[in-house]
Amino acid sequence: MNGVETTSDIVVGIDASADAESALRWARAHAGLTGRRIRAVLAWGPGGRPRVVDDISPSVGVDDLERAASQVLHDAVRRAGLDGLAVDVVERTVYDSPSDALVEESRDALMLVVGARGLARMRRMFVGSVTARCAQEAAVPVVVVRGPAPPRPDGRPVLVGVDGSQGSLAALRWAAVQAGLRRVPLRVAHCWLPEPPLGPADLPAFDLPAFDEAVLEKAARLTLDTALERGLAGRTETVATRAVATRAAVADVAVEAVLVAGSAAHGLIMAARSAQLLVVGARGRGGFGGLLLGSVGHQVVTHAPCPVAVVR
Repeated sequence: MNGVETTSDIVVGIDASADAESALRWARAHAGLTGRRIRAVLAWGPGGRPRVVDDISPSVGVDDLERAASQVLHDAVRRAGLDGLAVDVVERTVYDSPSDALVEESRDALMLVVGARGLARMRRMFVGSVTARCAQEAAVPVVVVRGPAPPRPDGRPVLVGVDGSQGSLAALRWAAVQAGLRRVPLRVAHCWLPEPPLGPADLPAFDLPAFDEAVLEKAARLTLDTALERGLAGRTETVATRAVATRAAVADVAVEAVLVAGSAAHGLIMAARSAQLLVVGARGRGGFGGLLLGSVGHQVVTHAPCPVAVVR
């Protein structure tokens, strides 16, 4: 023993919403692939607990509220179909705000899985304020699940967006492990704009040089090829969480490299229609480093048709 204890659980945020239950089902499928334990967490602190906790609690006393929170959590686990499966599930209620509780619970975790939208009173952002905060601050990969999650992995590829940044390379390595676990292709996409945002008639007024689409496409291809070379060197990756490392050989994963014409966010959202998971870095090369996830990450978490993993 090295004296360092860590659980490497898959932490799932629960708030009695439909998206949170879909997050539980997604985590169940991943736990089946990895043998990891699921830690289902419901926060019931003032100002952030699900309204149903207050509805079923006989009083506003702390003991009654805690029992009600435990019942809501247990019911969510039961509805997600986790009872009786060969997946170890720990149910944990925390007296704290949802975002603070989930960020703290994920510190020793393998990943954090959350629904895109919740039922808490703090749901002001269209992505969900708790979800956005988790994606911003959690030190582990955050998987955001919207709508019904497939009951088990299928043959669709894992899609990852790359732009040459260190964040996208980290996302590429993580995505390769996910594809290896699922035995599906890894689709690596780089989005580029084949035309400038201004029309040709506008260029002379600004005294700008003409754009050569072939040159732009060649540069985009170089970015994609370089990312593949740097991100998948050796084809055997180690994904580490603190002192625990999960090794996954990805040498046999089929890699599909694709250039997508269009903006990064729109291109990835369209490409995600045929993917089972979209993986992005928390921030890329764009000029929005101070934003929550970077502008691309924020848009894909909001609009992608499949679960999205944000890798830091």
